[in-house]
Amino acid sequence: MSRSGFSNLLTPQQVAALTGLSAETLAQWRSQGRGLPYLKVGRAVRYDPADVQAYLEGCRVSVSAPKERRQK
Repeated sequence: MSRSGFSNLLTPQQVAALTGLSAETLAQWRSQGRGLPYLKVGRAVRYDPADVQAYLEGCRVSVSAPKERRQK
């Protein structure tokens, strides 16, 4: 990853704001080996925006057309 690539990485607080998850949930998921892939840069935790986008796309729920109501 280039030097400019590091500036594009997201903090846990930014990911929490984007996903609606709490920073605490993200921390628990990291300790449990679950959730979004992340990077450790020294002591700092960072997320790749592409990984966050892939996570959000995986959360998509497809809604089918509403069924017509039956007439009684």
